[in-house]
Amino acid sequence: MTTETKGGSVQTPALENLLGAYFHQDWFDEHGDEWATLDDFIDGEPALAPLLPGEIRQLLAEHADEASLEARLFSLGSCYVTSPTEGGYRGWLTEIARRVTAALPPHNR
Repeated sequence: MTTETKGGSVQTPALENLLGAYFHQDWFDEHGDEWATLDDFIDGEPALAPLLPGEIRQLLAEHADEASLEARLFSLGSCYVTSPTEGGYRGWLTEIARRVTAALPPHNR
């Protein structure tokens, strides 16, 4: 569930939590890889996890180019760095949305 603010910008509480609290500067030391980090978010944030796929879709729609998307992710606290050969940030976020959706109970999808 996303909401519009006065300025037209969309609120992204799940994405902000995932990036700032899970993909912080020590994320790799704590989890070992990005998918274990995501699994920890899904398990630890049951109220926010169902919101994440919709927030990601909205973010991808708002940021057509990779540089803009990267800047937005880092402004939300992300310390994760991807590469163009891995699909860049767009590919990474798309995979996050897919994995979260698959992990949710059917009534939360």
